[in-house]
Amino acid sequence: MAENLLQLEVVAPDHQALSTEVESVVVRTPDGEIGFLANHAALIAALVPQVVRFKDAAGKDGHIFVGGGFVEVNNNHVVILSPSAETADQIDYDRALRAEHRAEERLAHKGDGDIDVARAEIALKRALERLKMKQYV
Repeated sequence: MAENLLQLEVVAPDHQALSTEVESVVVRTPDGEIGFLANHAALIAALVPQVVRFKDAAGKDGHIFVGGGFVEVNNNHVVILSPSAETADQIDYDRALRAEHRAEERLAHKGDGDIDVARAEIALKRALERLKMKQYV
């Protein structure tokens, strides 16, 4: 691995979604975005559902959806552990759109008392982030 590159690994419970050398990675934590370049200090942080952005070794922009989880950075390795991870061509956009509508409908009825608002908000965020990936197909 070249000295100005990072090894990016994105792992979901059922598969390794991505393994590649990159120039940089940008993720979103509950406190905001954070970016990583070579020789970044060691770090572990929680992630929110998002489109992770990265520049590959050739300087080309890359994107992958992760459904939350954790990121660990250590010794020029960035490892993302997520309950779900999908590239743009793996996402079922019709399903994501249906999930968005279901979550919006639940949130519209949150005053009814038997709606888990936090769960509906997370489902909505996850669906919206998945739908963002459509531009990269």
